[in-house]
Amino acid sequence: MSKNGLLNDIQMPKTRRLVLLAIKEHSRLTVDELADMLKISNVAVRRHLDNLRNDGLLEYEEEQQGIGRPSYVYFLTAKADHLFPRNYQDLATEMISTIRELYGPEAVEAIFKDRFEKIGRIYKPFVNAGTLQGRVKQLVELRQADGYMATWDKSDDKEYIVTELNCPIQHVAEECARACHEDLGLFSSLLNADVIRLHHKMEGDNMCAYKIRPKSAESGKE
Repeated sequence: MSKNGLLNDIQMPKTRRLVLLAIKEHSRLTVDELADMLKISNVAVRRHLDNLRNDGLLEYEEEQQGIGRPSYVYFLTAKADHLFPRNYQDLATEMISTIRELYGPEAVEAIFKDRFEKIGRIYKPFVNAGTLQGRVKQLVELRQADGYMATWDKSDDKEYIVTELNCPIQHVAEECARACHEDLGLFSSLLNADVIRLHHKMEGDNMCAYKIRPKSAESGKE
């Protein structure tokens, strides 16, 4: 699935943007790995990495990989992470905290429940394929448009994996686990399927990932 469009408003060469996207997707990469992915020379990769480091967008550390000299492994800084889509920032986080203090955690949970119900109503007319695979594809396209850097793959005959590399509401989700909990319900309802979370950014993973499989009663239909 295409991730085109991200970072296009940032004034930098296209290859440099691709370096950022590659490291965003894989979390940590060496010069050799980047050169292989981007089909350019190690010298060119190092030039882009140096520029990105000078801009405060990358850092690196030594990592021993077998016998021999250690490799330098590059990763995004917090400044670089903010280049990717975010729908809510400090103001939303402060509002959530204030609502919790004034009205209790139940009020915050009610806000997120209502938000995801509204998203469900917006998404529902566009997630209407007759097969689970078709619905997964439609949902991922909607999530891509909302900035989640979403992709999907078929893991076997009846199961699918949905991966989201970016979380546009991460700052808010860090304040309220309910935001992440509602994602599971949203996916299950729209896809009419069982949804299991495999990876979670709030637990330190580089992505959120979900296993999608038909409900037991529908196994023979999909």
